[in-house]
Amino acid sequence: MREGSLLVIVILSAMLFGAIFSWAQAIVALVTVVAFIFFLWKEKSYDIESKNDKIIALSSLLFFAYPLFQLVPLPLSLLSIIHPKLNEIVTISQNARPLFHSITLYPFATELNASLLFLYLAVFFMAAFGIRDKERTLKVIEILVFFAFFLGVFGLIQFATWNGKIYWFRDPLFARAAPFGPFVNKNHFAGFIVMIIPFSLGLMMKSGRIEKKFLYGFLGVVSTIALFFTTSRGGILSFLAGIVVFVLFSSRKGISKTILIPICMFVVILAGYLLFFGISPILERFAESSVTTDSRLVAWRGTLSAFSDYPVFGSGLGTFQHIFKVYQPEGLRLYWNHAHNDYLELLLELGIVGTLIVMLFFVVVLKTIIKTNWSRKDVYLGAAFLSSITTIAFHSIVDFNLHIPSNALLFSLILGLGVSFSREEVNDHRKQRAWPQRQL
Repeated sequence: MREGSLLVIVILSAMLFGAIFSWAQAIVALVTVVAFIFFLWKEKSYDIESKNDKIIALSSLLFFAYPLFQLVPLPLSLLSIIHPKLNEIVTISQNARPLFHSITLYPFATELNASLLFLYLAVFFMAAFGIRDKERTLKVIEILVFFAFFLGVFGLIQFATWNGKIYWFRDPLFARAAPFGPFVNKNHFAGFIVMIIPFSLGLMMKSGRIEKKFLYGFLGVVSTIALFFTTSRGGILSFLAGIVVFVLFSSRKGISKTILIPICMFVVILAGYLLFFGISPILERFAESSVTTDSRLVAWRGTLSAFSDYPVFGSGLGTFQHIFKVYQPEGLRLYWNHAHNDYLELLLELGIVGTLIVMLFFVVVLKTIIKTNWSRKDVYLGAAFLSSITTIAFHSIVDFNLHIPSNALLFSLILGLGVSFSREEVNDHRKQRAWPQRQL
């Protein structure tokens, strides 16, 4: 039941245009909140016993509490010392100097984004501390792999029969939109599907039956073809980075034929498909722009300029699009609602203090997955988790995938599943060590 709710949340958000529209967010939020309330009511106790689990739970609570702290009215005289620019902006916007003001420049934007953050952390919490069975975790991963295949096929069919409308009936609504599948932006489709592709590799390597290996390999190849057809440079490069991490983690005790042969076969088959369908558009896409003239670099400089005025506590979660126009460098055209770099945007909105809290959360989760003493077969799933996290971490350097609700929900689910699976792996290892003692 719980696993089904998590899958419904992620799949529904993806199919509803990535849940970027307010009405779609409302539907996803309703499903998530109901599932979370049912989870809290159904569960009499939570599997938060180890020190590591307590640190993860505490860091996730701090993560959510920080934007709420940004909403608390504080003496403007105190805030003026920390963020002098805030005093100037607040005084101009209100035509007077108020006695109190929150850290965030735009409380409504912070409230809205804090609400979304609650949904992401609720999904993470349900996956991390609600799923206590490796078989259930595997079932969720398998369904995600099949969904990625379905999403890839749908995207390819829509690409081949494109009539200018998503689902063949809805206009993208944005003049510069580049849709793919149900997503308004092809880069966000790429960011979503590339997080799932490593799990098709993990299941392929883990499976002992040859027909299962071919099945998961086929699903992964089709999903990857869809990824390449988006011609998303960030998506493709993040996929390659994920493959490197997958191989390195799988071969911590040495590279063997068991690892290299299936991976090489996967790459060769993928290359054959791409050559058959045509690889020229992908090559042209990589050759069409120069890094030195990319407007992203200009936007990043403007973001750092804004950060210099709010370095400690940030300008407020979700305030980038409202503050950036003040710092937008000359010559940078169009309206920028995101920095196209999730790290810089996070630094601006949360400041150094908030960024350290977020780092604590992710470092503890990553440490949990990396330090797990993975068994011989399950090491490939450990590699898949790290590879998936690597793809979104790499892609976030040049895009804003984690500001797309469907992608953030999927990422939260993957992090939660990683924590859950790692815990069950540790428990299995302890049982195996204790078994000989009981026999004696």
